[in-house]
Amino acid sequence: MDIRKTTLCALAALVSICSWGWGRNGHDAICYIAECNLNKKALKTVSDYLDGKSIVYYSTWPDEVRTTKEWGYTTKWHVAYYDENDKALLDSRYEGEEGMAPDCLYQVGRIIDRLKDHKNMEKEEVANLIRFLVHWVGDFHCPVHIKYPDYKEHNFKVIYGGKEYKYHSVWDEIMIEDVHHWNYMEYEHQLGNLSRKEVKEIQKGSIVDWGEQAARDCHIIYEWAKAGDELGKDFYLKARPLADRQIQLAGYRLAKILNEIFG
Repeated sequence: MDIRKTTLCALAALVSICSWGWGRNGHDAICYIAECNLNKKALKTVSDYLDGKSIVYYSTWPDEVRTTKEWGYTTKWHVAYYDENDKALLDSRYEGEEGMAPDCLYQVGRIIDRLKDHKNMEKEEVANLIRFLVHWVGDFHCPVHIKYPDYKEHNFKVIYGGKEYKYHSVWDEIMIEDVHHWNYMEYEHQLGNLSRKEVKEIQKGSIVDWGEQAARDCHIIYEWAKAGDELGKDFYLKARPLADRQIQLAGYRLAKILNEIFG
């Protein structure tokens, strides 16, 4: 491989790590937890729209296509914005291209509304909406895809595993890949074993309720690390359970959405 190709591959890997909420493994885990909790009708209907493929297959599709000309306008829609009281910002101040807000929480709500009429829509349009839905539900549960009013101050670097990373990157993918070494099926085995009562409890409320809960629960990550910190075992013992819980919540809640639409 020549130097130019090596450089391009390195840059591609860097973009992948720094931009993808949860990384492929985390998004795969969310989709698989959801898929294992779909009723038979929803599972078949979703599979039919995706030409027999699993939602796991498309877990990171929105990240893969957002650099294309066709889908470039969705690039900024992978985060969710909140005010100083952890309330979702969904009003017209955030209206963007094509009349839609650059916010994944807003987009999830809009997709749900559109999919209620899926029987009268073109198959490929429904398939694309499903692909975005299963990814963005994961994104708005990801701690560093939650944007608070001071979010620009959170773009700092830390030391993790002896290497320097953006703090965002630690949560986006590195910690998911580096700690458990689970594949997405193992994540489901460990996190997909809640009782019916527990599932019912975490599926209560609206998507806005879920997003605002995530904003409240995840604010603390900016107390756990500051610029230049070397993150060790103390950080892991606090951060790992939060990451696991957010993946678990996203998976079960995605299942509820898909069951209600297609079940």
